[in-house]
Amino acid sequence: MKLQTIHINRSDINSIEFDIKEFTIPLSPGDETSFEIKVINYGAPTHIYLSATEDIRDKITFLSHNPYVRYEETIPIVARLPRDGKGLYAGEIVVTTGYGAKKSGFVIKLGLEEEKPVVDDKGLVKREYIKMRHKQATPIDIKLVWHPLIIPITICLIVVFLILVKLGTVQLFSAVMASILIVFVILYGIIKLVKV
Repeated sequence: MKLQTIHINRSDINSIEFDIKEFTIPLSPGDETSFEIKVINYGAPTHIYLSATEDIRDKITFLSHNPYVRYEETIPIVARLPRDGKGLYAGEIVVTTGYGAKKSGFVIKLGLEEEKPVVDDKGLVKREYIKMRHKQATPIDIKLVWHPLIIPITICLIVVFLILVKLGTVQLFSAVMASILIVFVILYGIIKLVKV
């Protein structure tokens, strides 16, 4: 899987440009995956040097640290998380050109982001979950709405129920009203618990 394209010598001698400045590779603890970086050279053939910053150095393996790029090269990389690793590891893959003349890097994150509840101005509670499919993460938004009319409707149903019980109306109707009331109370309780 190709995740990044690097352009060398495109804007000037030894220039380094990236298609993507930051990306995440979703990995669970103990997992590993491979991906590719494509390097396109617009100038004279040259060596480039690839390295990882301290935060992810032990989690990234370059199958070619110092490739010679004539026109275009694809460099395979292996990302691996330790079994006891937790959370998200972030660092940079650094590209050096011109035998140290220029250096530039892009951010890479390894791991899984934890669930983050977010409350917005409209009273919506959003919980983001990471859904895994083909080793790519897709956020799924679940919105729970706390409507301000829930309490007045519940109170009206209680009043109607008490009036019907007092008048001695048909028991079936009372049972249906009681069921509706219980459902509203349960839904209100669930929404309150989720909001907390």
